[in-house]
Amino acid sequence: MTHDFVAIMQPYLQNLGLKLTNWQIEKINLLGNSMLADPIYKSVSKIFEPEDIALKHFLDSIAPLKFDLVCWKKAEQVVDLGTGGGFPLLPLAIMKPECRFLGVDSRQKSVEFVARMAEATGLENVRVKHARIEELGRDSQHREKNDLVICRALSAVRTLLEYTLPLTRDGGFSLYFKGPRLEQEIADAATAMRELGVAEGQLSFYELSEPEIPFSRGYLLVEKKNSVPAKYPRKNGLPSSRPL
Repeated sequence: MTHDFVAIMQPYLQNLGLKLTNWQIEKINLLGNSMLADPIYKSVSKIFEPEDIALKHFLDSIAPLKFDLVCWKKAEQVVDLGTGGGFPLLPLAIMKPECRFLGVDSRQKSVEFVARMAEATGLENVRVKHARIEELGRDSQHREKNDLVICRALSAVRTLLEYTLPLTRDGGFSLYFKGPRLEQEIADAATAMRELGVAEGQLSFYELSEPEIPFSRGYLLVEKKNSVPAKYPRKNGLPSSRPL
């Protein structure tokens, strides 16, 4: 049985002002059905019902495109940290075929699954890498090389800053998918912002809720203006266990 995931999303896509091409509709539906047919899907995601996949995975991944954020204007290389089952990586790669995407995860199983889904969907703009985020941030091939670094439901803002800014080029951006109330997380990130050279004026906050999407979601966009000190990110595990 095949499912029409875009039909489930359609009322919300209209509310968001997002119109998909026939190619994008075909790719999203192919992606969803390929996921459900894959024997390890249930080991990389806890969302199984077609309606939940359509709304909690696909719609959630592409919803911030409503804002036409400045970070997409010159984004050629985009990294999704902690991509898990491929979200928001894969839906965004469908919506933004002009961009090159790299999905990073510390679980080999997740990386292999995402690579399989990209191949099944014919997404030639997607690559994957099995790596710890901290190690990637110290790798000269990736450090300060990316236009946009994205994280969805990964960690607190003060940890995300240490994860993403070493990977973001000067003049690039980081985008965090968060809950609707970010004031406390931003306040808690004061030390991280100071250490990593981020001023309040480099932060932009966006929010979506019903009727645009069937849940509440906040987004924090961070513009990078200065190089990060070489000591960041710290050793594996420290950004999360001992956040700045």
